[in-house]
Amino acid sequence: MKRFGVGVLVLALLWGFLAWAAVGSTHPPDQSWLSIVKSYHEQPPVRFSHLRHAQSGIVCEQCHHDYRGRRNRWREGLPVAKCQSCHRLIARRGILDAKDAFHRQCKGCHLSRRKLRQAAGPIKCEGCHRRQERGGV
Repeated sequence: MKRFGVGVLVLALLWGFLAWAAVGSTHPPDQSWLSIVKSYHEQPPVRFSHLRHAQSGIVCEQCHHDYRGRRNRWREGLPVAKCQSCHRLIARRGILDAKDAFHRQCKGCHLSRRKLRQAAGPIKCEGCHRRQERGGV
């Protein structure tokens, strides 16, 4: 019986650590890397600038979300879960895989802004996925 209690404690601590690790800071870094490892054919990681997007008037809720009942319950100042905590390598019922989620969110926004004749990011693969060193980020 004592082993069972120790096992439960270890599992609870592990679950707590993983939950803590999945939630990010409420203050984003100026730049970060978006990388999806799916196969040896993967594209290079994407350097993403929170600062540049904020300076362009993109509000946090346009990208960050916590959908419950088809509504985004996330608001600025709440903890941010890593995208991959919900969007995994393989899609699950009602949840896009990471690649499709990033492409829909990022490329979709860039295309929408272009249609409105607003400044927008790239829409072709090589515009985001560039081979570069990860130093200094």
